Amino acid sequence: MTSPRSIQRQQLDYLLPMKATLQMAKPVLVTTFFVFLLIIGLRSYADYNVSWDEPTSRTNGGVAIKYIAQELAPFLLSETLNEYPNLKDYGDSDYGVAFEAPAVLFEHLFNLTDDRDVFLFRHFLTFLVSLGGAFAVYRLASRRFEDWRVGLLAAAFLVLTPRMFAESFYNSKDLVFMALFAIATNTMLGFVTKPRVQTALVHALATAVAIDVRIMAIGLVPCTIAIVIIKLVKGDISARQAVSLLSIFFALTCIFVVAMWPWLWSAPLENFVQAFRSMSKFRWDYEVRYMGEFVQATKLPWHYSFVWISITTPILYLGLFAIGFVATARLIISHPLKLWSSDAEMQDIVFLGLFLASIVSVIVLRSVLYDGWRQLYFIYPAMLLIATKGWTILWNARDGTTGSRVALGAVTLISAGHTAFWMWNAHPLQNVYFNLFAGDRVLTRYEMDYWGLGNRKALEYILSHDDNPVINVSAASWTRIEYSFILLSPQDKTRIRNSNDKTGPLYILTNYRGVKVDDTRYSKDYELFYQLTVSDEIILSVYKWIGAQRRVS
Repeated sequence: MTSPRSIQRQQLDYLLPMKATLQMAKPVLVTTFFVFLLIIGLRSYADYNVSWDEPTSRTNGGVAIKYIAQELAPFLLSETLNEYPNLKDYGDSDYGVAFEAPAVLFEHLFNLTDDRDVFLFRHFLTFLVSLGGAFAVYRLASRRFEDWRVGLLAAAFLVLTPRMFAESFYNSKDLVFMALFAIATNTMLGFVTKPRVQTALVHALATAVAIDVRIMAIGLVPCTIAIVIIKLVKGDISARQAVSLLSIFFALTCIFVVAMWPWLWSAPLENFVQAFRSMSKFRWDYEVRYMGEFVQATKLPWHYSFVWISITTPILYLGLFAIGFVATARLIISHPLKLWSSDAEMQDIVFLGLFLASIVSVIVLRSVLYDGWRQLYFIYPAMLLIATKGWTILWNARDGTTGSRVALGAVTLISAGHTAFWMWNAHPLQNVYFNLFAGDRVLTRYEMDYWGLGNRKALEYILSHDDNPVINVSAASWTRIEYSFILLSPQDKTRIRNSNDKTGPLYILTNYRGVKVDDTRYSKDYELFYQLTVSDEIILSVYKWIGAQRRVS
């Protein structure tokens, strides 16, 4: 009779070749995954419109490059650079420029002078940084769960988040920051799990770059210090090693932050504090549409971010996050003084801490949020890592029986397939994704295309259906329609202009931002000409002025 130990040995002998094969396949499959994403980016980056913030973000970078040239190399000043405002006179000088300044520098190095080429290049550059963020999520999950396949799953969750995918091409603020924050979180865990000079240096650089895009990344500094101190108390690291490595990390972070943020050069501490105060309560005092009402951005209810996260994240991820959240919370409660007993538990607590601390800080400080929850996008990788933990809990439930794993795999594939199909159909307007929790007629209750990304499609439709040599268009809502001219073809640019002139064809565009959906201003002398919809939800409407025709008739 065969003993249980003999059976286990036979099973192990059977599985070893399979594990070896998987390990050999790792570089091929991981490379294929990210090369595939790169190909998708190459095929997609030209499809997205110029968002509201992009011209301003570009100016932020140009102002910084001009200042650097003035201070360090005046002979490099060009006519183009001199068109940018001076740093000391610029109202948004406190913005971090770790992405924007290099983007403008590359723009000049590559001699990009046409606006269309400039913004298409920015879209591709933004995507490359976002792709780096997806790789960081892969590394974070691979380290935490000690399985590269789970790492790819977490990265796939990020890519198959419709809003994040779309904004990874044009949102050089929030998506770039999310990517850099994920990278810095990865270097932090790399440093605290393998504390040495090299990992301290890499983490200091990554942290400084993230801070120099959005100052709230400063939270990674005390987080890093706290983890090392706790490991010191636990006896996992010597006092000498802890002090020396933390000193290196902190000193280098400060040096890198100042070096890469020209606005800090003249008064590092004073200007840094001013930037922190500004960003903790940003200077934006307008109304946002929330739950069917217009609410002042400075007076948002505490649940604003929770609701937005709940209605714009794929439902599967929300369910998995709930499982991972409860499991991690139980872990903390079970031994509050000990905190963690392994690096895996430590990482779970870090992910949960980054997620909760950021939201709590926003609520306590009553920070200004608008355009959904984009200012909090940087917590999304941590949220997905908690969700990935939820997935692994289900995978290993009941000792990982075949039936339960098949069911989980099927649900995951169905969800991924459904989301990918939706993204394909909605392209390039995945930014207006809402899940089933949002209900119907979302436009009446929440902000939709707040950056006017759909304007480009509307203009292209007008141009293809009106043969007049000059066409007037105007915006009836809060949207910068002229930015949508940038990516039009040179021929189309000569035909269209931003004007209310009624001597020629006049089209009124509205994305309903800042105006009531049941606006009746166009019931007389206008007819509905075009409506842009995604999943049967109206995103934008175009009205054509027909007053002259009616009077003639």
